[in-house]
Amino acid sequence: MKLSHKLVMVSAAVLMGVSPVLGMAENTVSVQAATKSTNGVHNTYGKNSKVKVTKTMKFVDRNGKKTSKTAPKGGSYTIWNVKNIDGQVYYSIQTDLKYWIPATATEGTVTYKSGNTTYTLKSDGKKVTTSTSTKKAVKKTNSNKNTKKVVKESTKKTATKTTKKSNSEKTTKNKAYVYDKNGKRVKNYLGTSYIGKKITVKGLGTKTINGVKYYALQPNHYYIKASDVTVK
Repeated sequence: MKLSHKLVMVSAAVLMGVSPVLGMAENTVSVQAATKSTNGVHNTYGKNSKVKVTKTMKFVDRNGKKTSKTAPKGGSYTIWNVKNIDGQVYYSIQTDLKYWIPATATEGTVTYKSGNTTYTLKSDGKKVTTSTSTKKAVKKTNSNKNTKKVVKESTKKTATKTTKKSNSEKTTKNKAYVYDKNGKRVKNYLGTSYIGKKITVKGLGTKTINGVKYYALQPNHYYIKASDVTVK
């Protein structure tokens, strides 16, 4: 009987020593799941991205469905993520991606980076204006002659024409698809292939591709057809 009692005590001590380790392992898994990147979701600069809600409304989830949580008019939030839902830009107020609000229902500035491009979204409670800045690597050439030769060859091969930059605001008439520098429709611009109706963007120059005029969302990368927008 004494031996059995000691075995029971030892077994209990072992279980007490093991259980905290199991608890730590479970916590580690949950943290990794929360920080895992989601397709189409862009992380902002956090505390530097803040907005104020311009009208009382319900938050939606990551799929655009209304939740029971209310966003009161005048409420201030730090924005942690940006996502395009059904052609419109939405902001996430929590890092767990649980509550979202349309950018057009806010006032403020949100900034995030994708690749070498920094996107700045400014909202005034009615529209959202997007501007971009890109860092480009400068290539050195050994000879001015070689540089001139490359310029001439590229001019002959290209079938496009670029005009001076125009920074006037453009508002989409309907759903506007996004194209690359060759006039091919892209599949992933802010997580979608198009910009929703009545969305205001900042055109960064014009470009004619195969006889069709485009406005640049990001020069040499993303464009929308001039026929799809109204210029202010």
